[in-house]
Amino acid sequence: MEQPKSFRLPVVSGQSFVGQKIKLDGNRFENCAFKGCEIVYAGGPAETSSCHFENVRWMFEGVAGTVVHVMQALGWKIVPPQ
Repeated sequence: MEQPKSFRLPVVSGQSFVGQKIKLDGNRFENCAFKGCEIVYAGGPAETSSCHFENVRWMFEGVAGTVVHVMQALGWKIVPPQ
């Protein structure tokens, strides 16, 4: 999701994360690698660009978690990418 030009997220660039809990909200990740991490998204502004995700676990909390639960209750299938 593109933010208005007056709004800039702090940039995390070129880092590798292994086995960590990473909160996406409030950051822009560029050219980062995530391996074996728990990625947490709570519904706030967040961006990723040219990042690599390997064997990560996605967690949806807060508003994002509520949306996922409602979608599942309505019969949507939420499955990890192949």
